[in-house]
Amino acid sequence: MGYRGYALGSQPRWLADFISSLHFDKDICPYVIDVLIVHINELERKGYVSSEDAKTLKELLEQFDCSADFDGYEDIHEAIEYYLIERTGAAKQINLGKSRNDQVATAIRLRVREELLESATALYHLLKALYAKAKLHEEVFFPTFTHLQPAQPANFGLFLTNFAEEIVDSFGLLEVALEITDKCPLGAAAAAGSTVDLDRRRRCEELCFKDLAYNTLYATTSRDFALVSLGALASLSIPLLRFVEDVFVYATPPFSLIRVPLDHAGTSSIMPHKKNPATLEVVRAELSKLLGHYVSAFSILKGLTSGYNLDLQQLTPLLWQAFKTFRKSVIVITDFLWKMEVNEERAKEFLRYPLLAADLAEYLVKNKGLTFRDAYATVARALKEHNDDLARAAEGLVGDEWKVVEKGALTFRKAPGAPGNLGPVFVKIERAMSRIARLVVVREELRQCPNS
Repeated sequence: MGYRGYALGSQPRWLADFISSLHFDKDICPYVIDVLIVHINELERKGYVSSEDAKTLKELLEQFDCSADFDGYEDIHEAIEYYLIERTGAAKQINLGKSRNDQVATAIRLRVREELLESATALYHLLKALYAKAKLHEEVFFPTFTHLQPAQPANFGLFLTNFAEEIVDSFGLLEVALEITDKCPLGAAAAAGSTVDLDRRRRCEELCFKDLAYNTLYATTSRDFALVSLGALASLSIPLLRFVEDVFVYATPPFSLIRVPLDHAGTSSIMPHKKNPATLEVVRAELSKLLGHYVSAFSILKGLTSGYNLDLQQLTPLLWQAFKTFRKSVIVITDFLWKMEVNEERAKEFLRYPLLAADLAEYLVKNKGLTFRDAYATVARALKEHNDDLARAAEGLVGDEWKVVEKGALTFRKAPGAPGNLGPVFVKIERAMSRIARLVVVREELRQCPNS
C-alpha cells in the first residue's frame, strides 16, 4: 500500500507508525486539498487531465473527510492520493509536476498565514480593551513601582498603556512573519522543480499568495517562516506575562490595588475566603510554553542539510500548539481586562509612601537654586530625619509651597507619554489598531479566496 510498495516493500507496523505524520497531518488536510485543486486546475489547462477528469477529481476532493481514519498510510498526502486512485484512474496523474515536498510546504504556509491573521485579530481586541480602560482611567491615581518598591505617582492609564505600547511595537514582528510566510512554494517539486511546463505563478495566485518562494531548494527546505512566527508569538507573550504577574501582586490583600473579576477567580476546597486569579495562572503556564516551542523548533531546524528531511514534519505540531495557546491566552486576558476593577481608594493610600520625593528635589532645583544632587541629598536627609514622612520633610524645606508640588504630581508630568500627557501614546495605539484592522479585513478577503 502507498508509495513504499513500489520500491521498498513492506515495513514493520511499529516502524511505519514511528515515521508517520498522519496523527497531526489532519491539521493541514483542508489546505492540502486546496493545493491539490489548484494543481488539478493547472494540469487541466495544460492538457494533462481532461476537463471531465478534473471535475471528477475536484468533486472527490471536496467530499474527502479530513477527520476519517487513514490507517496504513505514511501521511495525509499519500492517503488523499490513494483515496482518489481507488475511485478514478485519472488520479494517477495528479502528482505530475509536483512533490509532497512543495505540496506540504505550501499547505503549511497557507495555515500559518491564517493563524497569523487570527492572532492579529485577537490582539486587536486586546488593544481595544487596553485603550478603552486606559482612557476611562486616565485621571485615576495609581502608584508605580521599581524593584517592587513604591516609586513615583502615576495614573491607571499609564499602567495599562505601558502594555499596549509594547504590544504595538512587538506586533511588527508578527507583520514580518506574515510577510515571510506569504510566499508560495508550489511548483518547486522535490527540490529542483520539474520538467513539466506548469505555471507556478498562476497556481500561487489562485491560492492568493502575495509572491513566490522562488528558489526551489529554499522553497521546499526552509521553515524560516515557522521560526519567525514562533519568535513573534514568544516576544508578544512578554508584555502579556508581565501584565499577569502585575495582577498577581496588585490583587493580593497587602496591595489590594486590583479586584479580580469573579468570573476569573477560583477558590479553595478548605479556605472559603480565597479568590485566586485562576484563569491568569493557567495563562501564565500556557504562555510560558511559547519560548519552549520556539527553542524546540530552533533545535529541529539547526544543522539540517539543504533539501527536505523528515525532521521538518516534527516541527509543524509545535506551530499549531503555539498559535492555539497564544490566541486562547490573549482572549482570556482581554476578557479579564474588560471585567477587572481598580481600587481607587486603596491606590490613593499609597501616597503615604514618599512617591513625590523626586518631585520635591526637582522643585528645590527649579525654585530654590540648588543643583539636583544637592537637592537630592537635602530631601534624602529630611526623609531620614522624619522616618520617610514626606509631608513633614517637605514642610521643613518649603513650607506651604509643598501643596503646589502635591497638586502637580500628575499635571506637571507633561513629557510625551508621561502621566500628564498620554495623548501621544493613545495616538500611537489608535494608528496601530487601524493598521491591524486592515489585516482583519485581509483575513476575511482570504476566506473568500476561491482556493484558500
